[in-house]
Amino acid sequence: MAEHAPNAHLARRHLIDRLTTRVVSFGGITVLATIVAIFLYLLFAALPIFSDARITPAGGIALPPRDTRLVDFNENADALMRVSTDGSIEFFGVADGAALAAYTLGAQITQVRRVEPTLDTYALLDNRGLLWFVRVDYRVDFVAAERKVRPRAAFAFGPQPVAFGQAQMLDAQLDNANNLLIAGASAQRITLLGYDDVESGIPLLNPRRTTVLMDQAPQHLSIGPRNEWLYAVSASNRMQVLAVNNFDFVEELFRTQIAASGARIDAIAPLVGRRSLVISSGAGNATQWSVQRDDLGFRLQPIRSFDTSGRGLAIVAEPRRKGFALIHDGGTIDLLYPASERLLTSFEGALQAPLALGMAPRANLLAFAYNDRVMLFELDNPHPEISLASLLTPTWYEGYKGPVFSWQSSSADIDFEPKFSIVPLLFGTLKAAFYALLFALPLAVLGAIYTAHYLSPSMRAWIKPSIETMAALPTVVLGFLGGLWLAPIVEDNLSETLNLLVALPLSLAACALLWSTLPRRLIQRIEGWQPLLVIPVLAGTAVIAILSGEMLEAELFAGDSRLWLRDELGLDYAQRNALVVGMVMGLAVIPTIYAIAEDAIHNVPGHLITGSLALGASRWQTLTRVVLLTAGPGIFSAIMVGIGRAVGETMIVLMATGNTPILEFNVFEGMRTFASNIAVELPESDVASTHYRLLFLSALALFIITFFFNTIAEVVRERLRTHYGNL
Repeated sequence: MAEHAPNAHLARRHLIDRLTTRVVSFGGITVLATIVAIFLYLLFAALPIFSDARITPAGGIALPPRDTRLVDFNENADALMRVSTDGSIEFFGVADGAALAAYTLGAQITQVRRVEPTLDTYALLDNRGLLWFVRVDYRVDFVAAERKVRPRAAFAFGPQPVAFGQAQMLDAQLDNANNLLIAGASAQRITLLGYDDVESGIPLLNPRRTTVLMDQAPQHLSIGPRNEWLYAVSASNRMQVLAVNNFDFVEELFRTQIAASGARIDAIAPLVGRRSLVISSGAGNATQWSVQRDDLGFRLQPIRSFDTSGRGLAIVAEPRRKGFALIHDGGTIDLLYPASERLLTSFEGALQAPLALGMAPRANLLAFAYNDRVMLFELDNPHPEISLASLLTPTWYEGYKGPVFSWQSSSADIDFEPKFSIVPLLFGTLKAAFYALLFALPLAVLGAIYTAHYLSPSMRAWIKPSIETMAALPTVVLGFLGGLWLAPIVEDNLSETLNLLVALPLSLAACALLWSTLPRRLIQRIEGWQPLLVIPVLAGTAVIAILSGEMLEAELFAGDSRLWLRDELGLDYAQRNALVVGMVMGLAVIPTIYAIAEDAIHNVPGHLITGSLALGASRWQTLTRVVLLTAGPGIFSAIMVGIGRAVGETMIVLMATGNTPILEFNVFEGMRTFASNIAVELPESDVASTHYRLLFLSALALFIITFFFNTIAEVVRERLRTHYGNL
């Protein structure tokens, strides 16, 4: 029995050790597996935005032989509409080609156009010069759990046609205020017909009509954005842009030569929103021309070109995005997108020139229409806006004077062009971290050094827990206070704030110099309790700085510091800015850096310190040559952990900045970070959309940044520990 008890105790201890080792190992492996799983999840959620587009033949539909003028699809691309010259409007099922419905106007149609930007209203011009408006409705019923599409065509604005006149080309557009504009060209004459505040089913009354005589007969005619402009291209390849705000007088804004006179222009099409035209001219070249406005007025200029597969035959623009398909005379189909400057994909086939082209509203189906059939091509092109160039380099967007970095994921306009450069978000993330650490690092590291090496043990027992308790403050509370309380105070007292930022460090340095001149006996009596003497000095300095702020503003800033910054230094001031973020986020980062650094310094073996002092070294020499070298790995780790905390902070930058994605290092302006952008926009993004996947890409970038800093911290810490571990 005497030998059994120790053996049993030893066996239990070995069992506990083995269990503990396995539990700790399992926990470590689980943490590593979780990190890898998070990385892979973010990676696989973001990768599809870089996938290639595809064009796949999807068969065809045999139709009754008619002279086709227009083909179009419903929203789900399961019903096809055809308009023919004999006035017939027919609907067919895309899957099986079955006839769904048919109507006839009883008139010979010469021109037909969809009324932009609608997807259900069409303008049809007959051989008598009468203009008909037809609206299409696709009703869906479920019969025996099977989806049935029931198309219906009706007159859009009453059953009576509008007298318009003959035209060789036609365009129609309905703006945001429901103002309808129709433009037609015949020989050297352009006819404009406008109606204000049109409503469905109500006849068009009180037209505004005007006629414009051109120098040459237009070869292409398109209405510009919001019915304010008119693009007209003559046979000599001269583009004239007309202002049509006032129907009594149509003014020419400018004219531009878009190609050499006599050169062949193969195809022209306006992109959605009508701010740009895509022009195919010459073998293998397509150019995007966009209207720009500068100090001299409006001008039309090429902003990008595409190298394509050959001479263009026709262009069909996507109904809802800025992309387009270019059809070549050899039968090749090219898919392109301007902002990403990409030829997304090509399909090479011996295709005959179609009588009409149609693209589904979701840009997932393309139709080649002939008299007796329609050939279909499935388009898989979910993320055309994205390329490495559009994410990381300046991009020239419509309406901008030149290439810019811009993040703007949404807008109220239906013709909005998304801007997905992540550079402003990366810059904002680093900017917020920089100003926060500029405020936090000196206070946290120097405070940790003083607390651990100079402060008396009894006072350290109060100060250290107090600072560490600050880490428990919720960042949402700090962000709320920073955005709604501190930011207005700083704005109203900017000169006082700047005065404080300068005066407090100077007064602290003055105290240090004064302390060094005191008698040694006095210094020894209050050694370790100096902060109690400094607090009144700092408080007095703060009071003086605040009271003298108005006088300094009058003397140095001509009475208005914000106006002086703007006029003299070119620095704009925003109420929620990097200065506020630096102070508030600095308070959130200080406890973390301070606690780790103070523990590292305080845990330096005492025999090293006493040995250094015994050899005649001063406290300062001991600190710089023994303590800091020994605690260096811990201090460095504290700094890197603080950087990671600042980079990943969300609520403070979300509430205390203007969340404006700008590339401006000005401390008086705000920023938008990866973290705040994800918090703001992820709840509003459509699942699997380009915007949604880009937010996951932002999260992946944030993950990589923090992982990079943590890895560097660990590598440097291990090297410092190896180098100074024998001290």
